[in-house]
Amino acid sequence: MQSDFHRMGSLLREKREEKGLSIVDISDTLCIRKSLVKALEDGNTALLPHDIYIRGYLKKYAHVLDISEETLGLEPRAEEHAVQTVAAGRKTSVHAPRHIAKRAMVIPLIFVLIIAFFVLNQIYKERSAARSTPDQIAQSNAVSRKQASANVRQPSQANAAAQSGSTAQPQGLPAPDVKKLMITCNERTWVSVVIDDNEKKEFMLNSEEMIVLNAKENFDILIGNAAGVKLNLNGKEVDFTGKSGEVKRVKIS
Repeated sequence: MQSDFHRMGSLLREKREEKGLSIVDISDTLCIRKSLVKALEDGNTALLPHDIYIRGYLKKYAHVLDISEETLGLEPRAEEHAVQTVAAGRKTSVHAPRHIAKRAMVIPLIFVLIIAFFVLNQIYKERSAARSTPDQIAQSNAVSRKQASANVRQPSQANAAAQSGSTAQPQGLPAPDVKKLMITCNERTWVSVVIDDNEKKEFMLNSEEMIVLNAKENFDILIGNAAGVKLNLNGKEVDFTGKSGEVKRVKIS
């Protein structure tokens, strides 16, 4: 097994160097220590946790570099797959009748509650109408007349407000000092963005996904697949090109 880890680590190192990424870039993306990344590439199991955790780290590392689990050699072993299949079958057979019984009880109960709600609501309306008095009806009519007269005066008040506020700035528009960056993904890629040299965000984007970020000063962007994204700043397309699989950094201010 150790020889397998060594072969997998060598493959990951070659792919990382081919993409122009450093161990620091992988450490930041996976949120693990640099020493752990190096141990994965060296196949040094003495510095790594249990085999199960090693396989999990290798899967995440391969995902960042766009390497399939089959290429890396991480297919589930036959005996593990058989155990998982048997366990899943037992779990389904044990819980299926219970789920069916619960569903058979819940659906009629929901219908009963809905019918009861409508019946009680109708009874409440009938009793409320029976308690109405002529004085209440007259008071309701008076309120309606007041509302009608107020509606007649609204157009002139609206015109006055429009004339007095004609120079006011429209609401809902973004403040002029806020910079809005829209990142549209064409091919699967990972993106790391530092906003205003302070806040760092990382994303794994699939094709046709889009994210919108706001900043006051600038964006420092690291893209794992330069041909996979388009950048748009405040409604204007940013002049940015690259090759498929190329790692590229761009700073927008």
